[in-house]
Amino acid sequence: MSVLRRKRPRPQPDVEHQIRDELAAILPILRIESCAIELQKFDPASGTAVLFMRGGCTDCDCSPATFMQGIETQLKLRVRELRAVLITEEATQ
Repeated sequence: MSVLRRKRPRPQPDVEHQIRDELAAILPILRIESCAIELQKFDPASGTAVLFMRGGCTDCDCSPATFMQGIETQLKLRVRELRAVLITEEATQ
């Protein structure tokens, strides 16, 4: 009989690095390269990532906020520690 073990939590820098990598992979798929969506911070206790957005779509009138539900869904599927994504248009310290 095997014993079920909980996976050890990954270090915060590893999770942040994966979120940044996944954002870099997702944005070209959505064809919104002209905007910038960057990870501001990740809270490992709540699993919340805060993303900073600026720019927009050059081909249409859509803002990057239009795509945020899809971006949030893809990030949650790709990063197991992620529970919520918040968006800000102003840089926070």
